[in-house]
Amino acid sequence: MTDLGRTRIPVPRRTAGTTAEFVLDGTPGLLVTAVAADRLTHVELHVGKHGSTLAGLTDALSTAITTGLHAGAPVSEFVAELRHTRYAPAGPTGDPEVPEATSLGDYLARRLTCTGRDMQRGGV
Repeated sequence: MTDLGRTRIPVPRRTAGTTAEFVLDGTPGLLVTAVAADRLTHVELHVGKHGSTLAGLTDALSTAITTGLHAGAPVSEFVAELRHTRYAPAGPTGDPEVPEATSLGDYLARRLTCTGRDMQRGGV
């Protein structure tokens, strides 16, 4: 892989994390996050059937966010861009901490905000 002058922040082999299950307008999903040294290091969003366009796009979004985090981008940048996006599926989530979302991106942003609050309280 070509080094484009970017600094990669090392991530420990073992990290603490959380898993959140949700159903957004009838579409089940799973969000796995990992933290190390009080910062978010990994995001995995699984939605849709393996091989589907939705599954592929959420996998690509997860990879993009994780790559950005490893390069030092603050999670707040991703939250700001994804928050309040509007597209289907949208609606109730079945997640008590994030009861409604206007899209998968909005749900992800709201859930990452919850993860950040948990890290500040020492809960993750």
